[in-house]
Amino acid sequence: SKAGDKILDSMLASAASNGDFSLSATVNLLKLEVFVFYQKWKEAVDLVRKAGNVRQFLTASFASVRYTFLEALTYVKAAQSAFGWKKRQMKKRALKTLHLIQRWA
Repeated sequence: SKAGDKILDSMLASAASNGDFSLSATVNLLKLEVFVFYQKWKEAVDLVRKAGNVRQFLTASFASVRYTFLEALTYVKAAQSAFGWKKRQMKKRALKTLHLIQRWA
């Protein structure tokens, strides 16, 4: 909903102004979960790109793992709906994230 988006954006702005990278990373994870749940792949890709390296600021290991899986899913789904060089770019990013997951096993 619009109210939920405003609340998360407000939290993100507050975290950025206070230099609270952990809160910023957590809010970005929440927003990514919502985008993936509603299958808004373009918004999810934009968020992942804009957020940067969120994993290093997520304090709980399960949150970092969850973000990584959602990031991989976002790139895979974005690659499925893209064409040309954009498809190759999304596929390359998906494979990079999937290789990270494979190294955990």
